[in-house]
Amino acid sequence: MKKFFLSFCLFLFCLVFLLPSQGFTKPFIPNSSVMDISEVRPGMKGKAVTVISGRTRVSFPVEVISMVPRKGSPGNLILVKAKGPVIEKTGGIASGMSGSPVYINDKLIGAIGYGWNFSEHDLGLVTPLKDMVDIWEWPENYPDFPSPVKVKYSASDDIETGSESMDIISDNVDILLTEDEIFSKSTPLFATGLSRRAMMNIGNILEEKIVAGGMSSSQLPVEYKASLKPGDAVGVLLAWGDVSMGATGTLTSISNEGRFIAFAHPFLNRGNVAYPLTRAWIHDVIPSIKSPFKLGTPLSIVGCVTQDRPQGIGGRIGLFLPSVEVSLNFADIETSDTVRKKKRFQMAYDPFLISTIFPEMVLGSIDDLWGRKGEGTFRVNLEVEGGTLPKGWSVTNYFFSDKDVASETVDNLKEITNLIALNPFREIKPLGFHMDIEVTSQPKVLYIEKVSVDKKIVKPGEEIKVEVLLRPYRKKQIKKEFTLKVPEKSFGPCEVIVRGGGISPLGQESIARGLDTISSFSQLLEEMSAREANNEVILEFVFNNSPQFSPVGNNSDESQELLSEVKKRRMEEGTLRIFKSNYFVEGLLRKTVTVDPGNIKEPKNIK
Repeated sequence: MKKFFLSFCLFLFCLVFLLPSQGFTKPFIPNSSVMDISEVRPGMKGKAVTVISGRTRVSFPVEVISMVPRKGSPGNLILVKAKGPVIEKTGGIASGMSGSPVYINDKLIGAIGYGWNFSEHDLGLVTPLKDMVDIWEWPENYPDFPSPVKVKYSASDDIETGSESMDIISDNVDILLTEDEIFSKSTPLFATGLSRRAMMNIGNILEEKIVAGGMSSSQLPVEYKASLKPGDAVGVLLAWGDVSMGATGTLTSISNEGRFIAFAHPFLNRGNVAYPLTRAWIHDVIPSIKSPFKLGTPLSIVGCVTQDRPQGIGGRIGLFLPSVEVSLNFADIETSDTVRKKKRFQMAYDPFLISTIFPEMVLGSIDDLWGRKGEGTFRVNLEVEGGTLPKGWSVTNYFFSDKDVASETVDNLKEITNLIALNPFREIKPLGFHMDIEVTSQPKVLYIEKVSVDKKIVKPGEEIKVEVLLRPYRKKQIKKEFTLKVPEKSFGPCEVIVRGGGISPLGQESIARGLDTISSFSQLLEEMSAREANNEVILEFVFNNSPQFSPVGNNSDESQELLSEVKKRRMEEGTLRIFKSNYFVEGLLRKTVTVDPGNIKEPKNIK
């Protein structure tokens, strides 16, 4: 198996990536009357507000059963029981109702945040309002655009909803919860445009279960002057467009200046974030023995989530931040090279999250576009662009696998994405990744079958001819001839090595040994461009003047140089030659030659 160039990761090991701080915000003041948790008592009756179809808000009655003590954040939770036609229709408190504001005597006490799987779904846990507003004690950190787009918010205190007869529940239920008992947050992640294995991989990374469907498969409009109300259905997005991923929940409260709180539990619990907030359309509530859930679709982007904390999420209506643009042009050359399929989507700006889930989204997109997985050959051109990357950067590579070529391709993409998104030199925003992929299920492989040299004994500074026989998979041999120059300072046993790019590649010896480092973003791109590609035939003259010479590896001088410097010097001196093919190159062959400045007779039959 080919070993990809991993040395760059050494200087990223202790990297800390910080977004510019926007400072602390003033306390969050809901645009409605509130009731402190200290005033809430068992037996109190009220209502919760949510959306179960379309955009129409409805209410259903709730009764306070008990106060559930907890340590940590959120603190004490309020156990409530729900009843009435809405709850009968939905089969109980559904996932997606998280964030639904709960009122007693028209005063806001908090929002529905948690429930239980495989239980009677009329019981739920309310996160107190005090805990939810505490998320605004954290500083707001978000990326500039270079300056974010902000729209002045016009607040509304209208909390009137469609309503129903409030059937009051008089049952008293004693429930004891310990800290070890598990309850689930009521917001699943939905995704579209991805293969099943990609959703499973992303789910494992995020430690969340991802459900297929429920997201929009088109670009979303931006609603610059949105007016939202408590109880409205909202969504949070990680990706949107031809690939979509996010969650649907409920808006709890809005302040006069347009800040909001929602969900009553974390989305991904990533602290300071920059995720789009959307208005959502609810198709229906899907009944389930495990847990009923809302099936929703985002309608428009209305703001941004900037806080993702254990007590809930918060952000600003009318704030719009940078995103990551992704496009894939995909062609199966077995069908028609001129007919291309395309995917285009955007991702929330989160460099650490991009570095982990973006490659998996590419994998899921490839699976979806190709309509299969398994063996094959890929030609991939990747272009990276950004606001602080005016000239962009691109690379082309070939990949082959007899088992799963898409995974091989994405493994390489993970490394590149890490280096770009998490580089310690420059924040790239907005950021774009654009890929052109040509695929075939056939092995488009070029095998190195034979290597011969015209001399076995050579002199320093002399040129030798190297003949290489190459065979495309199940086709006739191809003969290629090259010349390599014998270094002036070489002597004794040396080797001519012919190999595929990426097989025993030239490495970053100076970085690995701590003798040098990459010190600028332009230098990082230069070193990334110096990586070997899998479609290259590499010819090297390898020597070492030490008595411990082993004809495997690089020349001793190279321990002081970066990879780009090594390649440039050796190409200029003629000890390295690179032939680019239209195949994935496989194989490694060696020929030993002796460098001697004296007069040694040349043996016959040297091939």
